[in-house]
Amino acid sequence: MKVSLSKKSVMSVNRHILKNDRLVYLLVGPKPVRYHDGRSRIVYIGTTKKGADRIAASAAHRAEEILAMHGFRQMDVFVASSKSKQGLKSWRHLEHALLAEFRITYLDLPRCNAQGKKLEWTEKLDKLFRCKTIDRILMQFDGSH
Repeated sequence: MKVSLSKKSVMSVNRHILKNDRLVYLLVGPKPVRYHDGRSRIVYIGTTKKGADRIAASAAHRAEEILAMHGFRQMDVFVASSKSKQGLKSWRHLEHALLAEFRITYLDLPRCNAQGKKLEWTEKLDKLFRCKTIDRILMQFDGSH
């Protein structure tokens, strides 16, 4: 049988992901996707309390859907995290903040997100995160730049 090795790596894992199990991750395509009010390379925002295992499983689960999009030959995974506070599921609030700000900016959810259609920026999110910081994270993947 003939054996071949891919020329490019198909997955890389950074040590940073091992520091915290409770994370928010963004699946990002190589080119912007059109939303109601703009373009973004973000196609999914998710959360995990199981660390790298869950992120890898989610990326694998969504790979077919994402890579079937026109012009998508790869997707990248980025991790966002915040300091935890006792008794507060900060990673869930960070995910809600990112999804709420995404909805405000693009008038839509990321392409592969099904939940979060009613998420809004609340007073609680305002107390936990700076809107400007959340917006800055999203703008790194904005399609208009």
